[in-house]
Amino acid sequence: MAGRGSSLSRETRLEKILKDEIPVYRRRGGGCTVFLDKGSLIVSTAFPAVGISGIPALFARCTHWLIKGLNRAGIDGIYPDGISDLVVDNHKIGGSCLKRSKDFAYFSASILVSTDLDMMGNYLEYPPREPEYRQGRAHHDFVRNLSCYYHGITAQGLSLCLGKALGTEFPS
Repeated sequence: MAGRGSSLSRETRLEKILKDEIPVYRRRGGGCTVFLDKGSLIVSTAFPAVGISGIPALFARCTHWLIKGLNRAGIDGIYPDGISDLVVDNHKIGGSCLKRSKDFAYFSASILVSTDLDMMGNYLEYPPREPEYRQGRAHHDFVRNLSCYYHGITAQGLSLCLGKALGTEFPS
């Protein structure tokens, strides 16, 4: 899934993607290209947000909302880092993007539950920009699946628990 301004030739191994017939989609929010598969969970929400500014505050609000929901679902130890990453033990387990327009915000996060991290490294280049806490680490050293910390968890199971934990509450 490529961010609105992503350069596929710079962020991906495009030849491998084309050869292996991997679908590539472009999201409306920003950020670099990410690898998603059936082990990834996408959590999205849209809500009224007055004006067109305040993106850092909206990211913080939405990230807090999601972490609070994960806590209610029994997932602890997650904290925010970088602009919009979900982190456990200094390893990225999720990232997010935000689409902002007048009086409206759309937030979408991808959580690595049991994503094939070898495939991620196979199709993604090292990103052109990175959060400070990444410290130059390659994908396989930087990202982790939530299943490493919560054995037996699945994207489908977390989806059900998180859906109940978040309910219809908007980020506040």
